[in-house]
Amino acid sequence: MNSNATRALALELGFSAARICRADEAWQVGDRLAEFVADGHHGTMGWMAETLARRQHPTAMWPDAKSAVVVGLNYGPEQDPLPLLERRSEGVVSVYAQNADYHDLLKKRLKHLARAFAEKTGQQVKVFVDTAPLMEKPLAEKAGMGWQGKHTNLVSRDFGSWLFLGVMLTAAELEPDPPERDTCGSCRACLDICPTDAFPEPYRLDERRCISY
Repeated sequence: MNSNATRALALELGFSAARICRADEAWQVGDRLAEFVADGHHGTMGWMAETLARRQHPTAMWPDAKSAVVVGLNYGPEQDPLPLLERRSEGVVSVYAQNADYHDLLKKRLKHLARAFAEKTGQQVKVFVDTAPLMEKPLAEKAGMGWQGKHTNLVSRDFGSWLFLGVMLTAAELEPDPPERDTCGSCRACLDICPTDAFPEPYRLDERRCISY
């Protein structure tokens, strides 16, 4: 089962996007995460520090991992939710939390993909949907699904920042997709609209200032 067949099967299973990258190459993301923790921006989320070594690289969790298949599921609303923020007498629930738990939704489909892949290739696989210390967003950027914008979330050319992410790591060596290029440019709309000014600078989030924290 090659890269093209893997991506095609992911789309057949209902994912909006599927891309592939190497999981065993060196990257600088781990160093940035260490800075995030050292600066205390993780607040009281002690698990970020406790699992830092495992988070810094996919192979730190699974040494045999060679490739990462990153899948995305679009959850963008049919209407622009921003006008709702003007209704000061009403509370607004984040779009991602308005429907079924995305962990269950993604994992069911991802397990179907993993099972089919393992049966056809004989290679080991492991699936992740925000259930282990794996950095999905940097892998998605490396796979070319989008880039991490100034708000630190993934930005897709096709789906904006409306993608739930899941990852299948495998010991198989698959042909990777090219990474995406950051095209935020001088735009800072995501920073300016943040009601709690949670970004000390572009591409850096202080979790302690975030409403969800």
